[in-house]
Amino acid sequence: MGAAGDPVGEPEALDALLATQARAHPGRVAFAVPSGPGSRRFRTSTYAELEARVDRIAAGLRHAGVRAGMRTAMLVPPTADFFALSFALFRLRAVPVLVDPGIGRDNVKGCLAQAAPEAFVGIAKAHLARRLLGWAPDAHVLVTAGSGPALGGRRLRRVEQDGAWRLPFVPEPRPDGSPAVIAFTSGSTGAPKGVEHGESQLRAQAQLLRELYFSGDAEVSLSTFPPFALYGPSLGVTTVVPRMDATRPADVVPARVVDAANRFGATVLFGSPALLDTVSRGGGRMPTVRRVISAGAPVPRRVQRRTLEMLPPGAEVFTPYGATEALPVASIGSQELLSLPEAGICVGRPVPGVDVALIRVTDEPIERFSDDLLVGPGEVGEVLVRGPVVSPAYADRPEATAAAKLSWDGQPAHRMGDLASWDDSGRLWFAGRKAHVVHTADGPMHSVPCEEVFNLHPSVRRSALVGVGPRGSAEPVLCVQLERGVKGTPELTAELLARGAADPRTAPIRRVLYKADFPVDVRHNSKIDRPALGIWAGGQP
Repeated sequence: MGAAGDPVGEPEALDALLATQARAHPGRVAFAVPSGPGSRRFRTSTYAELEARVDRIAAGLRHAGVRAGMRTAMLVPPTADFFALSFALFRLRAVPVLVDPGIGRDNVKGCLAQAAPEAFVGIAKAHLARRLLGWAPDAHVLVTAGSGPALGGRRLRRVEQDGAWRLPFVPEPRPDGSPAVIAFTSGSTGAPKGVEHGESQLRAQAQLLRELYFSGDAEVSLSTFPPFALYGPSLGVTTVVPRMDATRPADVVPARVVDAANRFGATVLFGSPALLDTVSRGGGRMPTVRRVISAGAPVPRRVQRRTLEMLPPGAEVFTPYGATEALPVASIGSQELLSLPEAGICVGRPVPGVDVALIRVTDEPIERFSDDLLVGPGEVGEVLVRGPVVSPAYADRPEATAAAKLSWDGQPAHRMGDLASWDDSGRLWFAGRKAHVVHTADGPMHSVPCEEVFNLHPSVRRSALVGVGPRGSAEPVLCVQLERGVKGTPELTAELLARGAADPRTAPIRRVLYKADFPVDVRHNSKIDRPALGIWAGGQP
């Protein structure tokens, strides 16, 4: 088991942390965002300006009918309105319902139907979808942010004007049992679920991010993932959002990321593995960036090496491991990772305050932890975590909560649905998702350890192990996405099969299929959709 540190301080709302930063550094830039679609200019806001706007919007939203504990869908891209609205909803003690619009219209509708928000704040495009597609039918408080026609209730600027006449704003207490936020998972391994986080979990995440990845008082964070960007203002960090579509990080224009980093002197960059892959292929230099943080899926070592070539000497790429339900859980930096054996995905050691155990793999619910659940040294088990960053429940999904949550010595713990093993130094080695195990007649085959055997081949961009056929007698099939300009030939297939035959973990693989593009998750464009690949493979000759 990984050792736990001291508990992270008393719960405090993120908006209170913002207020503290505004008092300490009123003139510091809180965020910089593109001025508008296609614009090369950026709009900035100081901490004092953001804090004042948060109070006005919170007061205006209360006047419009938003109350403490009220679920409020927020579909606003990472603009100036996004930052002000998010912290205003925190200050109201409302419950922002965060749904990634990139998961598709039907999934968004399903998430909103599950959460049943009473208020809906979105840009005009989101309100048009609400009207045409029946999103959030119970929402009776409607606010339109951004430009475009006011298709829903009041415009945000009118709400803000109304709020200016109702200051000072005094928050109401949060109702008992009300979460601080409901954030939906991407649905990459099943239907999206709404994860409830309280003030204590958000505060713990913010403090851990500061301790792990921010070293000074005047950091500049270039953030390409909106939820992560929200932590910046609460930590006193200047947050910069580059020109990009946040729902399609893999399609980012590399020069825009490099330009934003250099224009504002970014010291920290947060990006998904797919974004780093695209940016590092584009080249360029970011001489002020000292730390890169990448999460959402394993980051291939060659992507880390290419990224480091863009950074100054001594810079590191950090790969925190976790999920919407618990983040961060473990972390490792490139200086340590790149010195370890190539064959495998190491996600590092548990972060301070978080306990990790590996338990026997089962699909059955577990009510409470006991030592007899633990796997032996070197064995693969399911990752179980407890600590201040662990979410307590899924919103309105008691069956999902029962399947994923249990009591660990009186504290809530979360089953990650991931498999891993320990090494002798207390590091976790990721073995893939429990749902992605291929159950063959010769026994289970774990996705990531098998794939890493082939990913080391210079012609392979990435690979995915899938099963074709019924559980227990599935045929293991290797799907391969090749590097650009490389073609799948009989000779290459023979090389890959020979590589697999030389390793006992992959020896049963007899078939290789090439696919130009892998289906991936919508949030990070990095997690491979192995079930979809399995269906595709099953239809191949």
